[in-house]
Amino acid sequence: MQNYPKSRQSNLVVQDFENEVLIYDLSSNKAFCLNETSALVWQYSDGTKSVSEIAELLSRKLKILVSEEVVWLALDQLKKDGLLEDEGFEIDFNGLTRRQVIRK
Repeated sequence: MQNYPKSRQSNLVVQDFENEVLIYDLSSNKAFCLNETSALVWQYSDGTKSVSEIAELLSRKLKILVSEEVVWLALDQLKKDGLLEDEGFEIDFNGLTRRQVIRK
C-alpha cells in the first residue's frame, strides 16, 4: 500500500519565515514552529506524493541526501500535532521503533 500524506489546511494560520514556518491551529489554540525540513515535508504533503517522492524533493531542495526515515519522523510529529489530514494515513517505520529510526 502506498502512503500519500496530506497536510491539514483548514483552521490554520500559517506564517512563513526564512528557515521555518509558524502554524497556529485555530481549533486547538496551539502554535507550532516547524524547522525548514519539517515545514517542507508539511508543504509537500499534498495527498499526491509518496514518502519517497517527498524525500527526493527534499534532497533536491536542500541539496543534501534526505532519507525516507527523516520524512517518516517529520510526518510522525506532524500527525501527533494534528497537522495532517487523518484519512487513514499510517506512519510506517518498517518495524523499527521511533527511537531506532532516530539512531539510524
